[in-house]
Amino acid sequence: MSEDTSGARSLKTAAMVLRALRLLGDHPEGLSPVEIAERLGKSPATARYVVNTLCEAGYARREEGGLCLLRPAPPWGAWAPSGTTADDGGDDPAGPMDLGPDDPAPGAVLAEAVTELYRRTRQRAYLVRRTGTLVASVCDVRGHQGLARLPGLDTHVPPERAHGLAFTKVLLAASPTYRDAITAEPLVALTPRTLTCPIRLGTELDTVARRGWASDEEEFAGGFATLAAPIASPSGTSTVALGLSCSSRRYAAHADELVAELLAVARGAAREWAGTAHDAAQCTCPDCGLGDAAPTSGPATAAGDRRPLARGQLRRRTGRGVSARRR
Repeated sequence: MSEDTSGARSLKTAAMVLRALRLLGDHPEGLSPVEIAERLGKSPATARYVVNTLCEAGYARREEGGLCLLRPAPPWGAWAPSGTTADDGGDDPAGPMDLGPDDPAPGAVLAEAVTELYRRTRQRAYLVRRTGTLVASVCDVRGHQGLARLPGLDTHVPPERAHGLAFTKVLLAASPTYRDAITAEPLVALTPRTLTCPIRLGTELDTVARRGWASDEEEFAGGFATLAAPIASPSGTSTVALGLSCSSRRYAAHADELVAELLAVARGAAREWAGTAHDAAQCTCPDCGLGDAAPTSGPATAAGDRRPLARGQLRRRTGRGVSARRR
């Protein structure tokens, strides 16, 4: 029987990616894939794979000329306590993403939540946070090559598109100021299914705030759906959106499972951010969503008035995503 060397190959690949990351840190002006290949002693194709990996994980970015540059902050972003000014290395005073005085910085907690959501569902996962009164930024993404990207979604969600996306619906539901600013202008129809009535949007955002998650089915882009749940800082002064995108067909077939996985990861991340001493791996309470029970602490209904998930309906299978369960 031949020896399994997949683990050794994975470690070598990880070491190569870390070497590339260090190279980019040593060259703030940026490097091309060819230059990275020369310094790593690898082929240009391998270097392009490494660059794709770093960009996909949010550690690097590409310029139009093809250069790859290290991002100024890790994928989970830079956080500042309330009142920190730009001169101190933080955001504007009282900005939308300031932390409360007693809030710990999330560190890698949020980045790990994005990774975990992708691992569980095998759908493209995102972390979105407000970086201005009217602007939301996509600050972290996970996925794999060949997994469809959400059309029209770039690094920022402009205000005229915020009403059509689950990620920003979560942020709108959490911030009356953000909601008022967005609805102050006419709502544009991004697709035939986009809500353009401020009253109907307000009713949906109230529902999002009550049940703890948001969805859009082809409201932002035809053929795609998105799901999102809030992760609030311990003091409640800041909220980020953890979410995923998938095809409308997959959402229709697996909505309940996707919502359950999303809520489990979001709640786990919120607990970890708060530093609560709680053994989630051993707990089966509804708030954890990590046991055999699907979350039942709120009206866990998907769009289209689906019924709440019954206890025991979703059984976790370690290492398998939603896409693998019903083949």
